[in-house]
Amino acid sequence: MVKIVTYNVNGLRPRVAQHGSLRRLLDSLDADIICFQETKLSRQDLSGDVIMAEGYEAFISCNRTSRGRGVYSGVATFCRVSSAFASQDVALPVAAEEGFSGLQGSAKDNKIIGDFVLEMPMEEEDLGEITREELLRVDSEGRCIITDHGHFVLFNIYGPSIGEDDEERVRFKLLFYKVLQRRWEFLLALGKRVFVVGDLNIAPSSIDRCDAPPGFEKQMFREWLRSMLREHGGPFFDAFRSKHPEREGAYTCFNQAVGAEEFNYGSRIDHILVSGVCFHHCNSVEDHSIFHCHVEDCEIMNRFRRGDPENNSKWKGGRSSKLEGSDHIPVYMVLNGIPEVPLHNTPSSAARYLPEIRGRQQSIVSFLSKGKTYEVEDGPGLNMPRDRANESCCSDDLESKSISKEELSTGITEFSQGVNIPSPMCKRRNLDHWLNEGSSGNSQNSNVTLLAAHGMKASFSGTKSMSNKRNKRNLPSQPTIKSFFQRPETKPGDANISSLVSSVDTGPAMDESCCPKDDSLPENIQCTAAVDEDQDNSNMPCSLSTDKCNVATLEWQRIQQRMKMTLPVCKGHCEPCIPRSVKKGSNIGRLFYVCARAQGPSSNPEANCNHFQWASVKSKGKRQ
Repeated sequence: MVKIVTYNVNGLRPRVAQHGSLRRLLDSLDADIICFQETKLSRQDLSGDVIMAEGYEAFISCNRTSRGRGVYSGVATFCRVSSAFASQDVALPVAAEEGFSGLQGSAKDNKIIGDFVLEMPMEEEDLGEITREELLRVDSEGRCIITDHGHFVLFNIYGPSIGEDDEERVRFKLLFYKVLQRRWEFLLALGKRVFVVGDLNIAPSSIDRCDAPPGFEKQMFREWLRSMLREHGGPFFDAFRSKHPEREGAYTCFNQAVGAEEFNYGSRIDHILVSGVCFHHCNSVEDHSIFHCHVEDCEIMNRFRRGDPENNSKWKGGRSSKLEGSDHIPVYMVLNGIPEVPLHNTPSSAARYLPEIRGRQQSIVSFLSKGKTYEVEDGPGLNMPRDRANESCCSDDLESKSISKEELSTGITEFSQGVNIPSPMCKRRNLDHWLNEGSSGNSQNSNVTLLAAHGMKASFSGTKSMSNKRNKRNLPSQPTIKSFFQRPETKPGDANISSLVSSVDTGPAMDESCCPKDDSLPENIQCTAAVDEDQDNSNMPCSLSTDKCNVATLEWQRIQQRMKMTLPVCKGHCEPCIPRSVKKGSNIGRLFYVCARAQGPSSNPEANCNHFQWASVKSKGKRQ
């Protein structure tokens, strides 16, 4: 049995992060051949964590042109194998090729599958003369990987998506499918079995789209795809629709901007097409095609749909959290009765042989990157640049490189008890100097109090125990408002720093009741105290003063009230709308408001009510 899955991942790295590793992502699909589309990887971005997984061989095609959109498109085929270099598994291809024209670099280094030769320039109906340069531009977006598995040839396709009035991309898409059609017909004429899987960005019939308008099936690319299908005289079986001809609502793609997956309001544009004879060596191709004899099942993997299908309220009033996952759902096909192939090696175009994976010469950029932090031996470590660490060490004693854990712990305890620190240890700055570097007595107290108020552990400048988040304060990024209202963190092991704070804090002690808890505020804005567990709870020092707590409460209430006054309500549900802005056209950048609920059928009152309202540019602070 051979299982093939096609899945538009909408970014391979986010899917790998979502599952924890590439291996877990692949294992969750439980297939022999897994075809990903829209990987959004460039050759410079390739790394082993997103390409290499134990038990799988990968074949990839990356976008070579940005078109001002950053990294987009890209396809990858992962094959589950029992051996890394030689196998009889059907999943391991005997040959692989990037692109569909046979003109890419990987095809020049390997035998072109089926010895395909495309004469250039060529003439094509509705396109006129096509030059080699134009075809290379079409084939450079990383939209096709072809793998020959001995008994069949597999096309992993990511079809172009076009706008309504973008004539350049319409020609691009038409050329893409016309050349692919030539390649398919060439292989079928040789007696090959051909499988085409992937996101074709075409819903062939009105049953495959939730909101199909009149004349939907007469549009150019839908007519082309339907002409390729067996029910309309073409060579291919639509594996899913042939198995489930009358099933409605079988969609694989949803508009993620409006939460259309909540009401199953989408389209079926991810396909598995099958063509060729069976393995029974019968003369009647019609009765003994590979589809009729060997395709056991073809189904949509609805368990990969984003969010919880049983929770129908997550979009009411606006989604509170971003859902993980792709806006597509995988589709699988199960084949039975497929014989093994002779022992063969992994093709040289596999990802494991790419220079980006095997290793490449270090670039000059690596020498200009931010320096590594200095680590001290057998101690907490100095989380600081090397040049800073060198300044803190005595120039005439290079053998002493660390402060022991015992010395650091003793120093903190003695400092908290008001004991003077002994002379410098190993002729370098002692603990007292680390704590008081460039500070007077008054600034010392304020600095230590500030550290405690922000909930930091017993970690002063120069110790590795300082959290990575605190190190980010040196970065140029602007802090968020949440950083001013963080809840202090204390642990049983922080007794020393708690006593240190209590000994140097000169401000008056305040009872916890001085900062009344406001249940209307978010949890991370509540005013609470950082208290050592051994101290008396009746006298807890508040991390923020009473005035600051009151100011924060009033400010948050003011923000909430302003949001209520600014956002209009939709007419269908009387709920706050969500703001959007125009992305293109004459009104680019203009703000408007729409219903916050998920898109769905108009007959469903719980779905989006289609409320639309332009934002006023004259009275922004008034209710719209």
